[in-house]
Amino acid sequence: MKKILNVIFIISIFSSLLLAQNNNNSADTNTANDMTMYNPYMQTPDSNVQYGYGVPLSSLPQNTQDFIAKHFQNVEVTYIERDWEEIEVYLANGTQIEFFPNGEWKEVKTYGNMPTTILPANVLATVNKTYPQAAIIKIEKQFTIYEVKLNNMMELYIDNNGNLLGQQFDD
Repeated sequence: MKKILNVIFIISIFSSLLLAQNNNNSADTNTANDMTMYNPYMQTPDSNVQYGYGVPLSSLPQNTQDFIAKHFQNVEVTYIERDWEEIEVYLANGTQIEFFPNGEWKEVKTYGNMPTTILPANVLATVNKTYPQAAIIKIEKQFTIYEVKLNNMMELYIDNNGNLLGQQFDD
């Protein structure tokens, strides 16, 4: 008897959810994007933008192309993947760069030498002062904070002004 009551309860909950969703859709036909979180880096759909696997470098936003040319000038781009949420660029030296749809970089991972020109000078100075012998293997930009992962498994959190906000061992 308990099993039957549980099944009826679950079915009634599921039906209520479906009915509520249907009522929301009929009340306003423009609510398809209401379930999507606001992302300030999203761009509006453009019929000229190419999405998918293996898109050409020339189809990316100009600031993405400029970033790659400035920081990885002698490294070949081997593969590009682009969707509505991000652009991923893979380089011949194993470096992976992630960009927001508007072309701003958000993360760089490398197995070789990380270009020091990516970080602001005061952020780089804090990294070098804190762990002078360590090499940077990953940088993630989160608004005004840089998460810098080193080859000694330490992660540093540094603000735009070069202030060390925290660090942790990442195993």
